[in-house]
Amino acid sequence: MKQYLGYFYKIGFLAAAFSLLTFYLATFFTPDPTLISKVFSFIITPIFVGAGIYFYRFRINNNQLSFAEGMSIGFIVYFINAFVTFSGIYIGLIFSKSLFGNIKSNMMQVLDDKREEIINTLGNASYEKTYQEMLQLTVFDVAITDFIFKIAFGLFFTIIISIILRKTKL
Repeated sequence: MKQYLGYFYKIGFLAAAFSLLTFYLATFFTPDPTLISKVFSFIITPIFVGAGIYFYRFRINNNQLSFAEGMSIGFIVYFINAFVTFSGIYIGLIFSKSLFGNIKSNMMQVLDDKREEIINTLGNASYEKTYQEMLQLTVFDVAITDFIFKIAFGLFFTIIISIILRKTKL
């Protein structure tokens, strides 16, 4: 499998390119592209993870795939996607203070819109703590949130796809 790792890195980089393209194109349509980025990650992750695992099983490994191989391939694909996207968002937001300001103000607006609901459910102290933490929001926080979502989606879909495509010799 080591000789084929380059294929899986390329699939991860391709997924990251699509993710970054979506994030930055979404800035033309909405002041806060983070939600669109998360939805797109939910769609694109199984496609690229599945493509990598499928390619390995049917094109490289003579129609054989162990669960461990599927998990390894999936990890490479979704981790590269998550890390490169994290880096691209982080660097992009550092250089675009206005985009970060739009994201932060949108998140503050959502928090303000949900104020009564949060206070009724969790109490005023919880709302105030959340509000104070949102005031301290940084570029790193936005980028790491996207990274964590991509890792979580990737792990979830990798497990499912590895189980579905698993086939070993009897």
